[in-house]
Amino acid sequence: MTYTAICTLIALGDDLGQLDKKSVIHSLKVLQQQDGSFQCAPVGSENDMRFLYCACAISYVLNDWRGVNISKAIEYIRSCHTYDGAFSLLPGQEGHGGSTFCAVAALFLMGKIDEVLGSRRKELIHWCVMRQMQGMQGRPNKQEDTCYSFWIGGTLRLLESDHLLDQKALNAFVMDCQIDCVGGFSKLRNGLSPDLLHSFYSLAWLSLSTTSTSKERSINPDGSNMNSFDDTTNAKNEIIQTQQNKTNMSLSNLHSALGIRQERVEMYWNNGA
Repeated sequence: MTYTAICTLIALGDDLGQLDKKSVIHSLKVLQQQDGSFQCAPVGSENDMRFLYCACAISYVLNDWRGVNISKAIEYIRSCHTYDGAFSLLPGQEGHGGSTFCAVAALFLMGKIDEVLGSRRKELIHWCVMRQMQGMQGRPNKQEDTCYSFWIGGTLRLLESDHLLDQKALNAFVMDCQIDCVGGFSKLRNGLSPDLLHSFYSLAWLSLSTTSTSKERSINPDGSNMNSFDDTTNAKNEIIQTQQNKTNMSLSNLHSALGIRQERVEMYWNNGA
């Protein structure tokens, strides 16, 4: 909930001036486990890749990595790297679209994508691309589902490879899941009831599919900025229109690792975060 609350405040334009940042960072130290993963609460909580991502997102936004043992976090992410190139929630489990996004986004925020993926980067990209039917499935032999448009599409954006998707077909699938009579997006086609989670991730993907964000940045543990993409790609130096907006919607640029408006993240950073 801390991650969600902080991202919501940023999305609303808050400067986090009233946030007890010191206590938040201290809590991360308490929640990190010996294997490098994180619990979501001190007592009676699961610990897996989801909460490691949340800890990295909090540290990134607050520009303070003292609450995260980076080496142990990387060790945990590596332990969840599966035989087919994806990432699981826990060591030994099957790779999954949601946990793969959490792992790759955490690495991006730590500035460690190249260090950890190395020669297996292409293997991960292949796994992600192969999840496209028309929409995206979260695992092999599963139904396509609108939320994975973002989980896997966002992963490919962080890997600079979302152009490998058939974005026209994917957008068409997402729009087919829009429920005209009440609004919103459902998990699947065929008129299932819409919900807030799938509506959010459908719009998040549609935002990514029409624009390329350029000023996402990684923060080293010492607080300095670090570009995690190769400089030759210019991925952080330009805003590139990657596809015409086929849906006639005006959507804001999205910070693909945080899932909130890029403009709001920049506003927060420019105010002296």
